[in-house]
Amino acid sequence: MSSKRVFSLVALLLVVVVAVGAGVYVVLRPAETEPTSAPITNEPVPTATGVEKDVKVGVFRSTSPEDVQEFGDWLGRDVDYVVDFSLRSTWKEIANPYDQLKAWQKHDYRIVYGLAMLPEAKHLKVSLAAGADGDYNRYYRRLARNLVEYGQEDAILRLGWEFNLGAWRWHPDDREDFIGYWRQVVKTMRAVPGAENLQFDWNVSSGGNNYNSAVFYPGDAYVDYVGADVYDISWADGTYPYPADCDADCRLQHQKKAWDDVYNAQFGLKHWSRFAAEHGKPLTLPEWGLWDRTVTDGHGGGDNPYFIERMHEFIDDPLNNVAYQAYFQFDVGDNGNHMLTDMPQSQDRFLELFG
Repeated sequence: MSSKRVFSLVALLLVVVVAVGAGVYVVLRPAETEPTSAPITNEPVPTATGVEKDVKVGVFRSTSPEDVQEFGDWLGRDVDYVVDFSLRSTWKEIANPYDQLKAWQKHDYRIVYGLAMLPEAKHLKVSLAAGADGDYNRYYRRLARNLVEYGQEDAILRLGWEFNLGAWRWHPDDREDFIGYWRQVVKTMRAVPGAENLQFDWNVSSGGNNYNSAVFYPGDAYVDYVGADVYDISWADGTYPYPADCDADCRLQHQKKAWDDVYNAQFGLKHWSRFAAEHGKPLTLPEWGLWDRTVTDGHGGGDNPYFIERMHEFIDDPLNNVAYQAYFQFDVGDNGNHMLTDMPQSQDRFLELFG
């Protein structure tokens, strides 16, 4: 649901799709058709309000304090929050993520953990219904104790992150099972001495027009943040993949349509901003980024400064009440690449706006 920023002007890297803790998609395009310069938007970026500088800065760089420090040094800002994921094949890995606990123990970052609701090992017979009955509470009690022991009692937990994606084992069909299980976990973990300040981020993968995640909202008493993971991907007409021989102006038109889809889809970014406000919760962006999906299906924008500009505008808008944002600075291999290092025009724009 690791590397670093090399500052070089390189030809644009094609198209790509997203989601760690999420999914993947892709399509091939001939590299020789890529333009060598960034498209000119002819649209001035709105004057910054200053709100973005107050939004907590996060990043995903795998379990690597060194890489997080390097990202902050490059950005010229302290990284406040670190996004991480534990292994999740078994209950032991979920309840006792010692590698992550130890890695972050001596650092001042606030940790944002992707927390699985069910282990992924296929031989284990598990279900959301059993979780709603309290059958798995002992594992989350153990995790809460571990978080306290390792000084991470203020962690933010993305419980069942991106549950609206069908690839996850905790993708729900039954509303009562999901909500009941979520409440069991929250009550169990908060009852552990010292863990009262754990916070829970109800975190969807933003976008789409069909799956209404809102029906699985567990209630304001059990949620601290509403999170939306947002990537520069789209399957809408006129977006991605770019057509062959698409020049800079052509690419920009496709990028604009893709952003309109990301923002205005029925369950897009605008929807989740309003949903969070209706529930009196801050909005978060636990994962966001570019996506080069050239090797898979081409449904990502690749090196796209326009997307960086629009995301900055969104984060800087006080009406969206963004509490923290974390760029997904990671190459997910066959599933695509999000690294700013490999998208030099976007990297420059990111540093200019967020640095």
